[in-house]
Amino acid sequence: MNSAPHLPEDPRNDDAEADRRAFLIIAIFIFAAFLVSVLSSATEIERSGSDFPIGRVIIYEATGFGGFLAFFPVIARLVTFATPGEQPWRRVIAFHALASFVLIALQIFVFVAARKALIPLFFGEPYIFSDDLLRDFIYEYRKSLLGYATLVMVIAFGRQLAQQQRELAAAREDAKTSKKLTLKCGGRAIHVDAREVRWAKSASNYVEVAANGKTHLARATLAAIERQLADAGVPAVRVHRSYVVNTDYISEIRPTGEGDVRIEMRGGEVIPGSRRYRDRLPGSASSTAPS
Repeated sequence: MNSAPHLPEDPRNDDAEADRRAFLIIAIFIFAAFLVSVLSSATEIERSGSDFPIGRVIIYEATGFGGFLAFFPVIARLVTFATPGEQPWRRVIAFHALASFVLIALQIFVFVAARKALIPLFFGEPYIFSDDLLRDFIYEYRKSLLGYATLVMVIAFGRQLAQQQRELAAAREDAKTSKKLTLKCGGRAIHVDAREVRWAKSASNYVEVAANGKTHLARATLAAIERQLADAGVPAVRVHRSYVVNTDYISEIRPTGEGDVRIEMRGGEVIPGSRRYRDRLPGSASSTAPS
């Protein structure tokens, strides 16, 4: 009754795919930020009448942004050890505070080394990073810390979304094979006979599911519950933007006179029916409830 749904694929494969999508999104945003920064610097140089070479600006920005992006695989690995939303926040914050310090120090080393190689090559003069190392390290750390935190959250969110999609696919497969509805209620998953579900109602980020004489509050979307019921072969239809009903349990359908309907269920509940979904209702609701 309470066994977990079968998850056919290795979750690490889902994480890897989610990380690839996150990398692509971050790369696009970083490239956009690079262009904006270079073009803004070019405008400022023109306004001031400076002869500062725009090529140096391009090298500075490319090595800064590129050095940050190069550490994406490392950050993804760090998220595995301390994942926001899955582990205690104190541990997550402490871990990533230390990790960000080390990683940003390495990033600074990488872009400084790249500039020391490229600036003399293209401009024939040495590159000097700082005359006050502590001050400039704090400056660079402060700039990069927000980017590090953003990457951590994007990676964690992408993996969570992939996990939800995997669980939904597994729940739909279970509905097809076992004819049971998988509901995540609190920290546990419960399974109910899909044929005994009378109705489901959207409740913010949750769905109320009436079955077996009880109302279960499940973390799901109404559309996901509707798909699971369909996969289980239950004649469930959307009758309102907030309601799905099992037509086997309909006792009577009464028009309200304004195009909408009142749906009386065999358990005594009255469900509102919207004119938008009226064509999905059965023409007759005189059948007896399943035993």
